[in-house]
Amino acid sequence: MSIKKYYANSDTTITNATGIDYNVRGSGSNMGASDILEVFSIYGQNTTSSAELSRALVKFPVTKIVSDRTAGSIPASGSVSFILKLSNAEHGNTVPSNSAVTISPVSRSWTEGTGLDMEDYKDLGECNWMKSDASTLWTTPGGDYHASPSYSFTNDTGFEDVEIDISEMIEQWIAGTKQNYGLGIRLSPAYEAYTSHSSGQYSGQILHNPTGAKRSYYTKRIFGRGTQYFYSKPSIEARWDSSKKDRRNSFFASSSLVPAEDNLNTL
Repeated sequence: MSIKKYYANSDTTITNATGIDYNVRGSGSNMGASDILEVFSIYGQNTTSSAELSRALVKFPVTKIVSDRTAGSIPASGSVSFILKLSNAEHGNTVPSNSAVTISPVSRSWTEGTGLDMEDYKDLGECNWMKSDASTLWTTPGGDYHASPSYSFTNDTGFEDVEIDISEMIEQWIAGTKQNYGLGIRLSPAYEAYTSHSSGQYSGQILHNPTGAKRSYYTKRIFGRGTQYFYSKPSIEARWDSSKKDRRNSFFASSSLVPAEDNLNTL
């Protein structure tokens, strides 16, 4: 099997959670320069029904994949699989065991930013919970995503690395039927915090999620592209069968000088 890796060229975490002082939500915070990506849901921390979420965005150099296919470095569609790989970052907090994470293509351009603060959320600007860049609002807080294709993985223990075949999405990016704005990584709706608004829509920075969980799932951390651990960076692996096979079963030994039962030899 042949493998060619493509590492992420942009990533960030976006959140509407409150910082460690519990006074101000981090909806305007940017974490584009952090070496960690974080996905969680916290229910009932500030009030008995408060909801705080964190999601991650990751983008890959699909133009490089296109040029490699044009050059013949990777096979045509149908002869190659594209595998998303995300490496779990161990930490000392609890983890969201027995939960599920959804991965969907982002439907709007976003700017990574240079923020670092993942505790007080005091680095503002660029891509955040409310905006895709310094001046453009998301249609819905927390990011805009295509409904399909969509992928998921299960946190049985919460310490799992992620390895998912996202070939359908990559082929759509290559073909140009969807623009490459990267992937959004978030807890599946049933595991993000419960909130219900009478309007049936989000309210400010708080999403409408009447089927959500009334408990917390905290916290899944993934190594980002800035990590010092090179092989733990978010990546896409192109995998294909490059083996060369001979036709040995098409050859046989035969001689008219021996009985028929001795003319059944294959190489």
